[in-house]
Amino acid sequence: MSYLVCASPRSGTELLCRGLAATGVAGRPQEYFLAEDPAKLPDWRFWEEGPYAAGHDVSGRESYLTLVYRLGSTPNGVFGAKIHWNCLRWALAKFSEMPRFAGLDRGAILRTAFPDLRVVDVTRRDRVRQAVSWARMAQDGMWVDPVGQPEPAWPPPTGPPRYDYGLIAALEALIAESESETGWRQLYNELGLTPYPVVYEELSTPDGYEQTIRGVLAHLGLADYQGPIPAPQTRRQSNDLNEAWVAAYLADRTSRQEH
Repeated sequence: MSYLVCASPRSGTELLCRGLAATGVAGRPQEYFLAEDPAKLPDWRFWEEGPYAAGHDVSGRESYLTLVYRLGSTPNGVFGAKIHWNCLRWALAKFSEMPRFAGLDRGAILRTAFPDLRVVDVTRRDRVRQAVSWARMAQDGMWVDPVGQPEPAWPPPTGPPRYDYGLIAALEALIAESESETGWRQLYNELGLTPYPVVYEELSTPDGYEQTIRGVLAHLGLADYQGPIPAPQTRRQSNDLNEAWVAAYLADRTSRQEH
């Protein structure tokens, strides 16, 4: 059984995915299919040339998929991965370049790549704070703060993060696009699947965390899992800087609307 965690960045997917992986029965969902416009990021390396392939005997894209299926699966055969809306187009393009996916529409690509597919839809009610978090992390490179295992910033920051109204507005619009009728919802319809909804504001509370993890497990057919739900594997990153940017953005947006 396969599942995809579908979202936009800064919606709590790392909190969710690491929590699911910690159960030992829900795959190891990570961003194996990260992809971006190569014209915009010529120095970045993805898939068979990227970080997951490093240190493994990967000879090409099919070989990379074989590796990913192994890395993302738990012994019970459950495979998990996550994908963000802003990367979906480019990930599908990479699948389409492979002979066995050539000519397939996006629904057929995903059903072929991920047998017995199920989806988990992660959203955040507060799009402004989500966009602010995204804008900040895009600059300082600190996408996650894991418990007990620090990760380096990527890409390395070139200076302190700076408030940018245009960037935040663009990211907020991209988040709204992902949640519109032509976003994830349309793809779920093409797949003929009903997603399991996860809301950041509930996932990130002490009571809601375990309830959410168990709800996802049930959606994946793992309702009989009776083991413990390990404590959250990541720490909250927002601080006073985020709140200052939120206040500045809301004030700027109001001012622009008035003029």
